[in-house]
Amino acid sequence: MQLEKIPRDAAGDPIFLILPDRIRASYDRKLAACEAGWRETADPFAVSEAAILVHLHRQPLPRWLTEAVAMLADDRRGKAHAKRALEAAADSMRYQVVRDLNQDGETWEQAYALAADALAQTRARGSEHTMEAAYKRVKRALREGRGGRYFTPKIPNITKLG
Repeated sequence: MQLEKIPRDAAGDPIFLILPDRIRASYDRKLAACEAGWRETADPFAVSEAAILVHLHRQPLPRWLTEAVAMLADDRRGKAHAKRALEAAADSMRYQVVRDLNQDGETWEQAYALAADALAQTRARGSEHTMEAAYKRVKRALREGRGGRYFTPKIPNITKLG
């Protein structure tokens, strides 16, 4: 592959590099040491070091590193994270249903009532007041650039990556 055909990011930098043999050999040795350290000790800094090497050398993540990151995230994620994600997903669903109903010509009051009916059998169920409060909360967060709070992570099945 020619260097000019490598895809580039928004800054114009190559998203990955074809490393010269000498650098590739050194990179592979260091990455193998990180992998061995992770597999033998489960030390998170082995993963950290590997991620830094991958970044600095602009290489794709090897499978073991992707799996290690997922395992560390799983270990770190607590009940508060899960609760926040469920609440955010419910609010996001309420927002979307109310928004869509209003855009389809329903008044705000009708949209809140119809959303409450439409979501009655889901985890996003709630009263008309709940629909209104969620709609306003999400709309305000989006307007203020805080839409990331409604990010719903996909929980990987790390045993099925390969």
